[in-house]
This record gives sequence, structure tokens and C-alpha cells, in this order.
Amino acid sequence: MLDMPSEVFREILSRVPAKPLLRFRSVSKSWQKTIDDPIFIRLHVDRQLLKIQHSSIDGVGHLILRGDFDTRFYSLSFESLHCVKPSLLNHNPSYEGSPVGSCNGVMLISESKGNNLLWNPLTREFHRLPPLKGMSKKSRGLYHSVSGLGYVSATNDYKVVKIAQVFDPRDRSLKSETFVYSLKLDSWRRIKDFPFRISRLRGGIFLKGALHWISSTMPLKSMNDLIIGLDLETEDYCLLPLPTEISRLEKPPAKHLGVLDGCLILSCYYQIERLDVWLMKDYGVKCSWIRLFSVSAQDNIGAVETLRPIAYLKCKEEVLLQHDKKEFVWFNLETKLGKKIRMNGRPTTFSSQFCLASLVRLRDIVVDGGSNNAKRLARDKMNSAN
Repeated sequence: MLDMPSEVFREILSRVPAKPLLRFRSVSKSWQKTIDDPIFIRLHVDRQLLKIQHSSIDGVGHLILRGDFDTRFYSLSFESLHCVKPSLLNHNPSYEGSPVGSCNGVMLISESKGNNLLWNPLTREFHRLPPLKGMSKKSRGLYHSVSGLGYVSATNDYKVVKIAQVFDPRDRSLKSETFVYSLKLDSWRRIKDFPFRISRLRGGIFLKGALHWISSTMPLKSMNDLIIGLDLETEDYCLLPLPTEISRLEKPPAKHLGVLDGCLILSCYYQIERLDVWLMKDYGVKCSWIRLFSVSAQDNIGAVETLRPIAYLKCKEEVLLQHDKKEFVWFNLETKLGKKIRMNGRPTTFSSQFCLASLVRLRDIVVDGGSNNAKRLARDKMNSAN
């Protein structure tokens, strides 16, 4: 291997899962230098994302579970998802934080006091975001906010978006503020306000360089739902079309966005009757929506209103579903049969978030923003080591 060209060596390593690569860093200083190189890390992330698009999730990522009552974090690998025991993560960065979303192996954690942090569960590194002074929860009206995490490949920057809105039912007015945090600059700034009312209080779904939310025409909640995307590079908003069957014929009471097989999905819940999951094969193209699968109450998978798609194995025609915050089920799209996953030592109830296993180093992305920033980085590095 000593005579192997460096380009070939990097290409081989880029196809190895992230977890063993962490161990390979101890082989030699040259191996460590190669694996820690930011250019190699970006190449490795691209390789892992490509595997997901080809429905290969073994070794690519893991599920991060957070107990609803014990507030601890657990890791669940995909390699043995038929009889497993979640691994407790002892390097919990926050005992009051909840996962909002993940991108390239970096998770956004929101804490109860409005603070946020970025965390790589594999490398154990985390970075606290500076406080954001925006709209007050004491503003007159109904206050709510949503956040999301995404990545801008052109600048190698991770961005956090926070949208805060206050709706006053007395005069049906809506006040909205949108802020973007840049990891490179380690600072917040305000951008163009979100043009519609947020109707689903969930974290933004990142895909194709944009964060997506389900929204309603401002300010009436009863209007048709919309899918709004925020391009993180241009910071412009765009509308994405709904499936024709939904926009014209059926209007499900609840809808949720997600990502399966590298495509945007729309889960439509018809109360306790059925769940329809639509997949947009070509991003932004209305006619590319297909109904990926449906689950009805008669399928005996569980309460359909509590089912959430997690992963899709196209080669096996199976979808991993989380049911009622208590268990996971493999659902076969051809046979319509479900197989529950036995989990020992799991939290009583939990939320889950798929997270890519990556080597992304947050401190390599942050630009030195002064002494205060340097002190915070040093403190976070010390805490993560502990």
C-alpha cells in the first residue's frame, strides 16, 4: 500500500464506513492526515449519500433515539434491525435537548430555553450556537417557531434556519421573522420573512440544498396546504407542487414531509383510516409524484395516525416505519405484511432521527470570529472530550 498512488488510496478509503475510519486514524500519521483532511471528509460524505440513494443503508448511518422520559440518547444501527438493543450514548451533549433534524451526520439539538447546538454523534464533537435575539414569546397572539438544519456545498457551510411567527386571531394578522445561522461565520442574521403561515410545527426537511416546510396561505389556516422550500444558498423561497390527487380530490387532515431514497416524500394521514405516502421522483416536477405505498387500518400494522416512514430498501421493497413512538416495523410493500423489530433495553417511548455516520469536523468549518468565539470553541472541545 506504500506504493499506491494517493488518489487511489483516498478513493478506496472514501468507500469505507465512517466508524471504522475513526479507528484507522491510529494506523499511522499519514492515515490520520488523510482521513482528517476536509476535502476527504467531503468526498466521504458524498459517497455515503450516494449509497443511500441506491437504498444501501447498512453501515451508512444509524438511528438516534431520545427517550421521552429519561431524556437520554441512544444509537441504533441498521445492520441488525431485526433483533437489537439500542446503545446508550454516554457522550450526551445536552440533557434537555431534543433532535430537530440532521444533515451529513450533524444533528441540530434544540434546548428548552431556546438554545441550540450542533452535534456529531459519531465523533462526539458539538458546537453551541450563540443566542438569538428575535421575536419574544410574550408578543400578543399565538407564538410558535420552527427550525431546520441544512448544508451549502458551494461554500462548505452548515446553516440553521429559525422561523418565528405570531398570529393574532383578533385581527387575523401575522407577524413573521426568519433568521439564518452560518457555522462558518458563527453568527445569526435576519433574512426575508417567511411568506406563509407555518401549519405543521416540525423541523425543516433538508433536500436538494433547501429546507422544506408545510405551510398555509397567510394568514388563514383553513386554506390549502403548501410545500415551501428555502434555498440555503440564495436564501430565496419557492413553492413545490402537491400531488394532483391531493390538491384537487382528497384533502387529508394531516400531512408530514420527509425524505426516503434521496427523494421528498409527503405522508398523508386520513385520521384512523389510512396512511398514503407519496414520493416525488423528480424534484420540483408535479407529474413525478407517485403513491409509494398505503397502509390501512385493516393491515393491522398499528394505529396509522402514529406511523412515520424512516427508511426505504428498494431492493427488498421494504419500508421501515416507526409506530406510536414505541417500536419499529418493517413493512413489505408487495405482501402488505409488517414485521415488528424486537428491541431490548429501549426507552418506554422515544423520538427517532436518522443520522448519517460521518467524519464532519465542526471546528474545521468555523471561521475564527474573535476571542469570544475562540473561547467557546475551546470550551466545547474540552466538554466533548470529557
